[in-house]
Amino acid sequence: MLTNETIKIVESTIPLLAEHGEEITRHFYDKLLTENPELKNVFNPSNQAQGGQAKALAGAVFAYANNLNDLSVLLPTVARIAHKHVSLGVKPEQYPIIGNALLSAIQDVADLPDGHPALIAWGEAYGMLADVFINAEENLYQENENSPGGWRGFREFIIDDIKMESPNVKSFYLKPKDKGATPSFKGGQYVGTKVILENEKYEQIRQYSLSSFPKQGYLRITPKAEPKGVVSNYLHQAKIGSSLLLQAPTGTFNLDREAQNHIFIAAGVGITPLISMLYEALDNNVNPDNILFIQTQHDAESELFKQELAALKEKTGFHYQVQVTAGNDANYVNEQRIGQWAKDADIALANDTAVYLCGPKSFMSAMKQDCEKLNVSSSGIHFEMFGPTEAV
Repeated sequence: MLTNETIKIVESTIPLLAEHGEEITRHFYDKLLTENPELKNVFNPSNQAQGGQAKALAGAVFAYANNLNDLSVLLPTVARIAHKHVSLGVKPEQYPIIGNALLSAIQDVADLPDGHPALIAWGEAYGMLADVFINAEENLYQENENSPGGWRGFREFIIDDIKMESPNVKSFYLKPKDKGATPSFKGGQYVGTKVILENEKYEQIRQYSLSSFPKQGYLRITPKAEPKGVVSNYLHQAKIGSSLLLQAPTGTFNLDREAQNHIFIAAGVGITPLISMLYEALDNNVNPDNILFIQTQHDAESELFKQELAALKEKTGFHYQVQVTAGNDANYVNEQRIGQWAKDADIALANDTAVYLCGPKSFMSAMKQDCEKLNVSSSGIHFEMFGPTEAV
């Protein structure tokens, strides 16, 4: 536990973090990866280049400093980050390296002398937080290893089939190379996917949501070929029989088992975790009358899982709406449309309703505000952000 004096000193740095947080975290990543280039096997370079990782870390450090007297409010964030670390294969011995780089970045930006009380206090605070993450991650590693079909570390999977979903989205059906059992997982979870690129010095790891359900007997990921996506474009060039290295499924974006009504709102490839959650809801005997699934796409050609969802709707009867956001037939999703669809489905937008959002940040932010206008509680709104987690 931290002493009151240590907490007071860390809290005294909050104005510094508010003003220079992103500068500190950008400097941190520069130092960390320059002095420890082997960590480029873990960190996504595109997140560094776009600044999203530095912004997300700055927000996390600021939140930690603000809540040292009640860390319970940070538990959902700690869980989300721990799951992401496990998908990357983060190891306990990496935490001191990261801590040293963070303290050095704080010292450089704040121009503090060696041995300054703020550096000592932050060293203690970081040490406590590192222990929290190390313990949480070890629990996840053990849980993954001991679950049916589970494992620890990266396991080799073979691409058993490939299906073109749209001009720039493909589904890859994956089975274990060792012919062992496929793992159980929760709808909405993802797998850390490692590839070794030709002529590249460092490994590349990305997280891809699972768009399948365990009882289907395979793992399915459905990545979009991004214009500058090194790994996604590598995958889109892969052939049946190629292999991928996967971490066990992980992630905290899961079905709310306490909710009676479920509204899924997807934009583009954000449908991937939501279709998995839809399968889970139906498999767990959620009344299809209490499910509304809204898919938004740029145009009709971009509609994902069209035949699959149509067949599932025909079989089960859940409520399904497709929204096109471009062209002559464009009509954007907003609170009026969500409210009307919920009304048509006789789904009450009340405390027992869970809303799940996945898509671009701007889309999720707008949908969150619209759902709040419809009196859906903030605690009932769940979201998944591809890439570094920021506020929606």
